[in-house]
This record gives sequence, structure tokens and C-alpha cells, in this order.
Amino acid sequence: MPKDWLERHVYTKYRNLGVSLLMVIDVALFGVAGVSVWAVQMMWIPFWAGGVVNGFGHFRGYRNFDTDDASTNVIPFGIVIGGEELHNNHHAYPTSAKLSNKWYELDVGWMYIQALAALRLATIRKVAQAPYLIEGKRTVDDATLRAVLFHRL
Repeated sequence: MPKDWLERHVYTKYRNLGVSLLMVIDVALFGVAGVSVWAVQMMWIPFWAGGVVNGFGHFRGYRNFDTDDASTNVIPFGIVIGGEELHNNHHAYPTSAKLSNKWYELDVGWMYIQALAALRLATIRKVAQAPYLIEGKRTVDDATLRAVLFHRL
């Protein structure tokens, strides 16, 4: 059972509500032609999410982390591909709410999450810990090795 209230009481209970609501809105906006608009949206979304986004995110770009796949970061296409421009970062830390890792990586999703958290509409549960250096430490010990392996540096 999911821990999140919205997941338990809305998404699991009414799993077809979003798709049905989209159809109602399309028909309200476009009349009978709204059914065709809805059908195109139902075909387009999986194609765009699975094909284009994953295609972009695994084809060309740069990598911050040595993951077991071919995922890459493809800045500056975030708006076009729905925020998945930091695909390699996402594959390295899939449960992190924040995908940006470098100062120049713009994470629009993180901005939304922070805004919702400030309004107490979201709770940030997990963010990848940023690696850091201990000033003056010159030797590599078990803790250093674990940090390097964990953070895939």
C-alpha cells in the first residue's frame, strides 16, 4: 500500500479518472470531434514519453554518472521533452526529487516541487546527497571508497 495519501485515496482508487476526465474536457471543448482529439492524445502520450523522451535521453548528450545503461543528459531540451533532459542523473538517483547535479543544469520539476513544498502541498522525501571533500584529508580510507562507489564519481 502506498504511503502517500493522494496515491492511496485518489490514484489507486480512481485510476481511470484522469483519462476519463480528459475525454470529457475534449468533448466539452471540441464537441464530437473531441473524441478524435482524445484518441490522438491517448496514442501520442505513450509515443512521446516512451519513444521520443527515452530516445533523446539515451542517444546523445553528456553523462555525470557511470550508470549501467546508455542514459545521457540532453540540456537544453527540458521543456520540449517534459523535464527529462537530466535523464542520466535520473537513472543514477531514480528516487531523488531533485534531478539537477551541476550548477548549469536547470531542473524545472525541482522548482515546481519546491514551490509546492513552500505552500505545504508537497513533501520532499528524498534528494540525492551531494558529495563533498573533507578539507585536509589526504588518504583514501573505507569511508572515502564507499562514498565514491555510492555516488558513482
